[in-house]
Amino acid sequence: MIAITTATRGLVAAVLLAVAAGCGQGTASPPPLDPTAAARQRVIDTANFDCLDENGPVVVITDAAQEMTAAIQVGTGDTAVVLLHQVDGTACQWYAFALLLAQRGYRAMAPDITSSDAVEVTQAGIAQLRQEGAKRVIVIGASRGGTIALAAAAGTTPPVDGVVALSAPTVYGADALTAVAKLDVPTILVAGDLDGTFAAHAKELFGLSIAKHKKLIIRSSVSHGVTLLSGDIEDTVLAFLVDPVATADAPDPA
Repeated sequence: MIAITTATRGLVAAVLLAVAAGCGQGTASPPPLDPTAAARQRVIDTANFDCLDENGPVVVITDAAQEMTAAIQVGTGDTAVVLLHQVDGTACQWYAFALLLAQRGYRAMAPDITSSDAVEVTQAGIAQLRQEGAKRVIVIGASRGGTIALAAAAGTTPPVDGVVALSAPTVYGADALTAVAKLDVPTILVAGDLDGTFAAHAKELFGLSIAKHKKLIIRSSVSHGVTLLSGDIEDTVLAFLVDPVATADAPDPA
């Protein structure tokens, strides 16, 4: 018969507790997801980008107020282009052009700017692209996106390297009239003279612009916003990405 002393009983109890703890580890619940990571994933999962499949190139922009916004982002390179959509669409309006830019060696980001804080979202996107390594940033916007592009660029420090506004109203979700009066970066304003009053808006913005390097392009066209980006206008915009100053100073090819 084996005698179990008090000391032995203590040792056995300790071993049993250790075994029990080890067994419990196998059934423990996994740690909860990081709240920030979970919030970012929700933004990606609910992004309204019907041009993309479930594995599409969606990123999340976080602004100064820690608000999160989805954006399409493709490409790499030292020059980044922020593409701002019209009020009647989503970032998908720019997806085909973004892919073209990626093929040419640019980064392209098209954020969702449907919210009222579109200027802040754009500025956060610019900052994020710079943090990711972009050395030059150019902003292109269509219709309301053009107004937002001008306003966001006017409040960005350090300044962006250029702005293109296609059919931009003087005021729509932001005040482009005030913006161009203090925005001294290469600027191109484009509109069709058969497209309502948008040519008049472009001319007014051009007249108020203090940019040393600027260009006004008015075409006999009903095309609006992103649909203006074809032919010689597309060529001019692509040239602007290479050399904003020279392109803004060059005579209109038409």
